[in-house]
Amino acid sequence: MDVENHSVFSREEIRNMNNLQTRKLTEKQETFLSTLVENGGRVKEAMEIAGYHIGSRSNLINSVKHEIIERTRQHLASSSVQAANRLIEGLDADGTIPSSQMEVRLRAANDILDRTGVSKRQEIATESRVIHGIVLLPAKKEQQEIWLDQD
Repeated sequence: MDVENHSVFSREEIRNMNNLQTRKLTEKQETFLSTLVENGGRVKEAMEIAGYHIGSRSNLINSVKHEIIERTRQHLASSSVQAANRLIEGLDADGTIPSSQMEVRLRAANDILDRTGVSKRQEIATESRVIHGIVLLPAKKEQQEIWLDQD
């Protein structure tokens, strides 16, 4: 059985993750990525700390976009336990937290769990049947020679 088919990641994402494991980042890129995750996604600040010029923002983001996505997934995954606890707290709510706040917390927790693949896993089953048919065409008429009168 192919493990990739049952993963929450697509085949392309798995290939990208495998490429990330083999790709060597520079010290500046590594500093930028670590700072970006730690500071909550403030790109300008992370660039300054890593020693990049602000004018190179789009080039930098393009060069490490797959690493940013992977680290974001890891960050979400680390928050999934906390999100699950929030859902459990919602079940055990004693009324001390206003319902509007609890609703927002539950929605946020549910979103995190959805994005990490823990809940609401959607699977689509497809079935197809290929029928090979033969098309019979009428016989071709024999070509007739046509002579043009060239006077």
